[in-house]
Amino acid sequence: MKKKIFGFMFLVVIILFISACSSESSQENIDSQASDDNQEASDEKVTLTTAVFAGDSEAADGWMTEIAEQIGVEIDIQVLPDGDQNQQLYKTKAATNSLPDLVLYHPGTKFKNDIVPEKNLVDLSEQKWVEKLSDTSPFSVDGKIYAAPMGGGMGVGIFYNKEVFNELGIETPETLDELVAIAEKIKSESDQVPFYVTGETPVGLESLGYAATAVDVAKNESLIEDINENKAKFTDAEYFIESHQMLEELYNKDLINSDVLSASLEHAVSAIAEGEAAMFLTADFITNILAASYSDEELNKLGHFAYPSDGEDVYAYKPGYALGVANTSEQQNKAKEFIDYFMTEEGQQIFLENNKGFKTPAFALESGTKSSNELFQSIAQTYADNTPVEMFDGIVVVNPGSWGPSVQQMLIGDTNPEEIAESIQATIEQNAEAAEIPEFTE
Repeated sequence: MKKKIFGFMFLVVIILFISACSSESSQENIDSQASDDNQEASDEKVTLTTAVFAGDSEAADGWMTEIAEQIGVEIDIQVLPDGDQNQQLYKTKAATNSLPDLVLYHPGTKFKNDIVPEKNLVDLSEQKWVEKLSDTSPFSVDGKIYAAPMGGGMGVGIFYNKEVFNELGIETPETLDELVAIAEKIKSESDQVPFYVTGETPVGLESLGYAATAVDVAKNESLIEDINENKAKFTDAEYFIESHQMLEELYNKDLINSDVLSASLEHAVSAIAEGEAAMFLTADFITNILAASYSDEELNKLGHFAYPSDGEDVYAYKPGYALGVANTSEQQNKAKEFIDYFMTEEGQQIFLENNKGFKTPAFALESGTKSSNELFQSIAQTYADNTPVEMFDGIVVVNPGSWGPSVQQMLIGDTNPEEIAESIQATIEQNAEAAEIPEFTE
């Protein structure tokens, strides 16, 4: 009997042992499979999304992809159309909580009004690169910093044909009257279009307004502050009005291209680069297009000077685009790491190397940024010799809207410079009331 009991108990022990071994083996298989799954997941790169403007897309694809590789992520870049459309698309994304991981947008008032960073972006105030910046106001709300500057910004000035100026003995102008006189001389003594203007899209007609208002601000430093407090009107921007009166004069005297209302930026690029036009007023982003299509030897035939400022020695300037992180992003840490790397010396060099045109870094680099391109040297000299004044649409209290359509109407005789200034003031008042700004509602 004892033998039977012992035999039975031995059989139970064997069964339990086998069962335990089987369970342990199964658990090991499960753990092994989980480990394999985790390893596979960790091998998959994070993808960061962003949306850039068409004019910056080629350069952005280069530097953003390279920085993404440096931090071990993929980058998915959506290209938006240039002009008002990209602003509307970004505003819609902000309003519908569908911003990309990396937000790239206009600095200043548009950044604050359209993106509403305190609601839609991550606070970056504690990032180490912040201490490198001399001015964070275009990217800040209530003392908190929501973006890094995408480079050192851009300025507005006049690109000109050095050969024509030298042949005709022309000095760069200091006043609006001198600019008109130069245009008249070029028309009478050469076969070039004296002053090229692009009017195919309204935005092409707004560079003049930016350049002129910078002079207004230099002449009256409290102008924008007074407009923001509803103590002054945009119609007090006298140089803005005088500059558009000059444009009327150039148009009426056939000193600009006859196809002004259908002329595109591409037309202007070829006209100034290939010697068909003597002068073209625009922002320096055009150098990206010029450098992509023409050699340094061809570009060295061009020079650059500041828009005539009547002795104020200023130029209109816009800080670099704001580069922030959406607070709806599921990859916030990686997006912040992307910006952190971008704001290093190495990241800035990658940014500069991938931009074929004239660019400046977000902060002074120890290695320097000297260019061998004579046109780029000329632009740098213009900026060194003059004081930057931020473009008024970045510092006025609300978005002043687009006044390019009014300039188009002026060129066909349906409005005048004073009425253009009045329309901008009306838009400021309308948007300020909608935003419930006390100075405009009480």
